[in-house]
Amino acid sequence: MTDFRAVRSKLEPHEFAISDGQDAPPADLVEREIWDGIVHLPEDVSIRISDYNGARLKLLYILWSDWVTAIGNPDKPDEIYNCMLDAADCLQCANFNFLHGYYRAAIAELRGALELVMIGTYGSLNASDEKYLAWKAGAGELNFTRCRKHLSGTLKKGDAKWMFEDGQLLAATYQMLCNYTHSRSDSSDGALWESNGPVYNNAAIRLTFFTTLSVVATCYLLVRLARRGFSMPKDSDILFELDWMPHHAELVRAFTELYGKSPGRGLA
Repeated sequence: MTDFRAVRSKLEPHEFAISDGQDAPPADLVEREIWDGIVHLPEDVSIRISDYNGARLKLLYILWSDWVTAIGNPDKPDEIYNCMLDAADCLQCANFNFLHGYYRAAIAELRGALELVMIGTYGSLNASDEKYLAWKAGAGELNFTRCRKHLSGTLKKGDAKWMFEDGQLLAATYQMLCNYTHSRSDSSDGALWESNGPVYNNAAIRLTFFTTLSVVATCYLLVRLARRGFSMPKDSDILFELDWMPHHAELVRAFTELYGKSPGRGLA
């Protein structure tokens, strides 16, 4: 009981921004056997992962917090605002799934975040496009690949146009994320766990962590296209300084083109 992770807590009504007062007493309490069956394995994994990955979890939390601050002014939302807001939920969910050993699900959430930011970027640059307007209204489809291909044909060379081309950074990243979304080949839960349930797996932990950093960095490149005056949150600059990260050279190249300077601490 000396471990803070051994105690569960329930928020009091006054701790919520919006509250209807005290909760009603439990009316249909779950049976202990059912509760244990649902949470026992992921809770075990969460303890084990947080035993040995404190620095990684801290960085993921900081990156999510930075993204929340970067979303923008809710009173003056631009075209990418709602997409960034929903992407923040994807990133938060990815971190939670990662902590509990649901590595494939975490990576699948990253695909959702990247696609949302791509659509928001597309809409920012094509606000009157009929397909985009239909998507906003919930009356049409607009996917990552269509947006990427359109932007590949319309962006200027100085806008990191190359990364939108087939086989380049954006297409390669999205295809990799799709493998996990659709549980293809070696990208299934079983392949990552090497078991039939969530377990601590160091290779899967490293994969999920590195993939998260790469996707968040890629999203910030897209945001810069949507918001020409956008500045990186200061604690997230490190994303473009980690030379062991996937696609590091491409990320630095695109950052330099879009932000007009090389990555470094304290960038505007």
